[in-house]
Amino acid sequence: MHTGEIPPSHLLPEQPPAAEHPLPELRADLRLNRSAPDTDGAPMWTLFDPLRGGYFHLHLGGLRLIRLWRHCSTQEELAARARAEGAVVELSDVEGLVRFVEANHLVVAKTAQDYQRLSDADAGRKSTGVNWLLHHYLFFRVPLVRPDRYLEGLLPAARRLVSRPARILLLCLALIGGYFVVRQWSDFVGTLLRFLSWEGVLWYALALMIVKSAHELGHALVAKHYGCRVPTMGVAFLVMFPMLYTDATDTWRLENDRDRLRVAMAGVMTELSIAVLATVCWGFLPEGPLRQAAFFLATTSWMTSLLVNLSPFMRFDGYHALSDLWGIRNLQPRAFAITRWWLRERLFGFGESPPEAFTRRRRHLLVLYSIGTWVYRFFLFLGIALLVYHFAFKVLGILLFVVEIYWFILRPIMNEIREVSSRRIPWNTRTVVTCIAGCLVLGLLFIPWQGRVTLPAVLEADAHVALFPPEPARLKQQYVLQDESVRAGQVLYELEQPEIEMNLAQSRRQLQAVKARLARRAGSAEDLAQQGVLRNRLAELEAQISGLESRAHSLVMRAPIAGRIDMPEALHEGQWLDPRQQLADLVSQRSRRVHAFVREQDLERVIPGSEALFIPDDGSHDTVALHVRSIDNIGTERLAYPGLASRYGGPLPVEERRRGQNSGSLNLEDGIYRVTMVPDHDAPVRDWQVYGKVSVEGPAESLAGAIFRHAASVLIRESGF
Repeated sequence: MHTGEIPPSHLLPEQPPAAEHPLPELRADLRLNRSAPDTDGAPMWTLFDPLRGGYFHLHLGGLRLIRLWRHCSTQEELAARARAEGAVVELSDVEGLVRFVEANHLVVAKTAQDYQRLSDADAGRKSTGVNWLLHHYLFFRVPLVRPDRYLEGLLPAARRLVSRPARILLLCLALIGGYFVVRQWSDFVGTLLRFLSWEGVLWYALALMIVKSAHELGHALVAKHYGCRVPTMGVAFLVMFPMLYTDATDTWRLENDRDRLRVAMAGVMTELSIAVLATVCWGFLPEGPLRQAAFFLATTSWMTSLLVNLSPFMRFDGYHALSDLWGIRNLQPRAFAITRWWLRERLFGFGESPPEAFTRRRRHLLVLYSIGTWVYRFFLFLGIALLVYHFAFKVLGILLFVVEIYWFILRPIMNEIREVSSRRIPWNTRTVVTCIAGCLVLGLLFIPWQGRVTLPAVLEADAHVALFPPEPARLKQQYVLQDESVRAGQVLYELEQPEIEMNLAQSRRQLQAVKARLARRAGSAEDLAQQGVLRNRLAELEAQISGLESRAHSLVMRAPIAGRIDMPEALHEGQWLDPRQQLADLVSQRSRRVHAFVREQDLERVIPGSEALFIPDDGSHDTVALHVRSIDNIGTERLAYPGLASRYGGPLPVEERRRGQNSGSLNLEDGIYRVTMVPDHDAPVRDWQVYGKVSVEGPAESLAGAIFRHAASVLIRESGF
């Protein structure tokens, strides 16, 4: 589809005047139709090129020239006849119009110059396979059917579906569907999450094909209802993802913007109707394949309509609807032109007239729309580039990533810089402010002012012991209090186990009885005969008593190291304790250490011996002055500190791998190294482990250098070089 407006002469390049300029012959197949008025209310017409399916908008002056064209043989004669009919036309206006119709191939080719122009245009459209791929892999179309004659047969049924009773019924069904979703919200969300899998993706893809087919059919039927021609329908590929399309170019000849708005919104309304019907069916149907199918249709229709089609920033239905609602044809190019002019005036104050005469309110609205579109497209193209990178093999992914970033982000910026630099920039207040701001930005980017590296870290005691009961037991006596400092070997808790005491007393009595029988075996024939058995029994009882005494001794818990007691909960005497219940943490008071983690791209900026400062996250602990003691030579595979893991809100990206029912390991990504730091001065440790950040003194580096180094490291790592 080609649409445009025939520009005024002052926007076209000048040509030297000549005595006589022959007027080329317009093609006989061109059609002239009345169009909707312009934004300022001026009447407009459209000139339709049926060969290319292009529409060109004409104001009243252009219309007069086109109507008089066939009656004149030279440009001078055309200008004179137009002035004779009262039009304000200069010869330069006629020359500009001639150059425009020749550039768009709206004239009959007769001379060798005409054929050369067509040949040059055809050669310019041709490209090599690589160039075609770079320009078309993002979006291209494949027409499949010519549905125009079949749509006539479908129109009567389609009109009944959008009759007033049908619309009222659909509204009632929408209320019922909303009631079902609210009543069964947890079931609805649970079903959505359950199908977020590869199998669910396949079902959603099938539902998307059905919904989009109905979407495009809705466009085609409404366009046909207003008498427009629908030449083709087919498949468009967006980043190699197939989606259906309808060629509704003929709607440009509709005089009423509201009619074009109805055509643009027909697809969305069709999808919303499917969503309403599918939601109601989901609420009524029992569990089974039909209910799942209704769910897929409902969620697919809602999501694609609200998240994709209604977006005004890409040329989908939302864009065309907004264009028709505002009554501005070619909305994005005209908004971009206004915004570029607005930016140039704000930055340099050229004093130029705007490219189009809009009201102040409409101009500000177009500027806001353009800025929103640029921001939206920046993140969209960045996401597409990342998508291409991840789904292609690495080298191709990197290449396409670079191409997209250049083509869609850097290239427009470079073109604008080239356009501004080609002009004579005036020296005024706005230019001075812009230069100062530019120097500040360049200074922030390229002056090495970043001299410190911030790393996630953990401050922990040099030694730490968690105390647990050796077995199920009852607390007999507690000898320490919270935050009390203890020495190594000091008794902390005394536990008791009645079963041990009972078994120990019983075993001792049995031991005495066995010893007594052995002592009188000389006077007892029976004991003398069982002497060997009694000695074995004696050994068993002695071993049993030794084990029981060892268990009883372990119930008297002593401090394995000197340190401070930290109790997670208060205990009381007589309380039964489980072996999994922690009694206390014993934190060494002798020294501390810090483990920090640095990414590969910042590894060169962390040097052993550098000064550092630990800053706790909780704010209740003091900062600690440190120095770097050592850096691991190889990357760390496992992370022993869950508080730093991304899975639990930390800064380090990890992947958890299950090894058992209740266990898992946190595996760090490649290129993360552990840095060990020690305090400059020993000090008491309140808690055995404190999360925070470490600010390490390193070589100064500019922000641009850091970005370049990070990008280079990612490219080298991901490309496998």
